[in-house]
Amino acid sequence: MLTGQWIKVLGFALLVLGVLAVPALQAQETARRIHAGDTMPAFSLADVDGQIFTYDPNRPRVLGLVIMKTGQDQFERVMSDLRTVVEQLRSGGEPFDCVGVVSGPGAREFVLAHTVEARTRLPVLLDPDFVLWGKLGIIAAPTAIVVGANHEVQWTEAGYGYDFIPAFHAQMAKALGLGGGAEASVRVETLQNASDRARLERHVRMGRMLAQRGRLSSAIEELLKARALDPNAVDVVLELGELLCRAGRSQAALETAATAESKVKTDSEKARVLLISGWARRQMGEFDAAESLLSQAVSLDPTVPRALYELGKVYEGKGDAENALACYRKALARIFEETDAMPAR
Repeated sequence: MLTGQWIKVLGFALLVLGVLAVPALQAQETARRIHAGDTMPAFSLADVDGQIFTYDPNRPRVLGLVIMKTGQDQFERVMSDLRTVVEQLRSGGEPFDCVGVVSGPGAREFVLAHTVEARTRLPVLLDPDFVLWGKLGIIAAPTAIVVGANHEVQWTEAGYGYDFIPAFHAQMAKALGLGGGAEASVRVETLQNASDRARLERHVRMGRMLAQRGRLSSAIEELLKARALDPNAVDVVLELGELLCRAGRSQAALETAATAESKVKTDSEKARVLLISGWARRQMGEFDAAESLLSQAVSLDPTVPRALYELGKVYEGKGDAENALACYRKALARIFEETDAMPAR
C-alpha cells in the first residue's frame, strides 16, 4: 500500500511530466508586442568590456538587432552569419549599426565562454535582467529586428530557420536603400535553400513537428539526417540525444551524448550532455551513475526542469521519497518561474 508521502511523490511526478510534455512556446507574430510600423524605443546596454551602445531615436541611422538568450545553441553560427552580412552591407558605403544582444541570467559568462572571434564578429550587448527583452515584448530567440533611419520598425522575425539570415540581409539592404535588395533576397534565399545548412534546418524543423505529434521514431530519423549533414552541429546532436531518451533508446542516447562531449563549450551545453547521459542511465536502472550525472547537470545549469525531474525519478527508484519530492517541487518551481518571468504580451 502506498503511504501518503509516496502518493504525493507520484502526484508531483505526474504533474511535472505533464508540464514538460507541453511543447515549448513557439514564436508567434501576433503575440509579440513590437511590430513592423512601430517606433523603436531608445535603449542603452553594455558589452562584456563595459562599452555602452545607445540607440538614440533622434539619430537618423539604420539599426539591425539580433536578440538571443543565454544558452543559445546557435550563438556562434548566428555570429558567423551576421558578420558576413555586415561585411557585405558595409561595402555599400551607407552607415548603420548592427548589434547582437544576449538576454538572461549569466549573460556575461555565456558570452565570455565563446571564442574571442565569435564575440567580436559584431558588438554583443548584455541584457541579464531581460530589460530590452521585456521592453520589446520578445517571446522567442533568436529574434531579428530591422529599424529604418526614420526609427520605424521595418521588419521582425523570430526563430533561426533557413531564411533567417537571407531575410535579415535583404531587409537591411532595403532599409539602407541599396540597389537590388528584393532581387538579391530571392537569389540569396534560393542559394540558401540549396545548401546543406538549409536542408539541415528543414530536417530539424520536421523532426520537432513530428516529435510534438508523438511520432518519435520518424522525428529521430529526421534528426539523424540533420546530423549526417553536419556532425559538428552540437545543437542537433544534443536535440537528437534528448529525443532518443524520450523514445527510451537509452544506449543510442548514451552513444550520442559521447559524440558531443568534445564539441560542447558552454556550461549549458555540458549540462545537456550530462542530462542525456543521466537520463539514459536512469532508464537503464543504473541509479547511482544516473544520480552522479544528473547532480552535475543541475549544478552546472540549475535552470533545466528536465534534469531536476530525472533526478527525482532516480531518487524515486532508490526509494528516497523525501529527495524525490524535493526535486519534483524544484522542477515545478523552475517551470512556473520561467512562465512568470516572461514579459506580458
